[in-house]
Amino acid sequence: MIGLGPLAWMVHVAAAFAIAFFAQSVFSPKGREARVVIRAMIPVVILTLLGAGWLPHPVAGMLIGYFGSRAFGPWGSARGGLLAAVIAAVVLMQLGASWLLFPLFFMGLGWFASGGPARGRRRAPKVQAEVAELPAQATGTPLPVAAPSAAEGPLAPFLADAQLPAQARAQLVALNLRTQEALSLLKDQGLEGTEWFFVARAIREEYAPEAVQAYLKLPRSLADTGVIQDGKTGAALLSEQLELLLDGVQDIIAGSLQSGGQALLTHGRFLRERFAKAEQDLRVPVMIPAADKVK
Repeated sequence: MIGLGPLAWMVHVAAAFAIAFFAQSVFSPKGREARVVIRAMIPVVILTLLGAGWLPHPVAGMLIGYFGSRAFGPWGSARGGLLAAVIAAVVLMQLGASWLLFPLFFMGLGWFASGGPARGRRRAPKVQAEVAELPAQATGTPLPVAAPSAAEGPLAPFLADAQLPAQARAQLVALNLRTQEALSLLKDQGLEGTEWFFVARAIREEYAPEAVQAYLKLPRSLADTGVIQDGKTGAALLSEQLELLLDGVQDIIAGSLQSGGQALLTHGRFLRERFAKAEQDLRVPVMIPAADKVK
């Protein structure tokens, strides 16, 4: 690069930044979207035409990694980004990275051989297995696991709905069990008329079903990929709302624990006061023989 003019230097420096921008864009969670891949390709094309002829080669290498990370798995949610990446590959080959054709060809063969097309449509037949893989909540309490066939209540119809994301179904299983547990605890403690009881019942019968029904009204082709607000898809917003409801139920259960714990402590104090005194009264004094006193 010795002897390059100031403009050429600026082009090459900008190309380095374009590589970083491309990697940050396509390997981010939003990299599943076609518009993100296309946006990342725009500076690559412009800078290559301005003189950075080497730029398509490292970008093509990253594009191979993108295909490997997005296509060899449940690629349905990344369908738009993968299609845009195919177009980007064609553009890069036109810009000079013609070698990209061969690794993509063999990668495509491997993808088809490993059942790639079926991965985009495959859904786990059992929600129970999906729930088992769900991480613990922020409170550290693992989410409960239960087969959807054994579930009862207003949330039961949604637990095996194939239109819902696996994460949402797992959260609904947890909500179904947690709300049932909370209502039973509050009823046993005589707290049926409290705000806790009404909130737990509302979460079970109104808030969670309404969140699911709002998600199901979204267009099926865009529910998991189309951005609605703050870069979040419909599936992400649904999961976020269900997690908030789970946290709310967890707080109610924790509150009932404190309430029941206070009753247990009060009863314990009563027992200590009642029977500790009786123990003193029942003690038999020890008589020391007179012979022992003389000694």
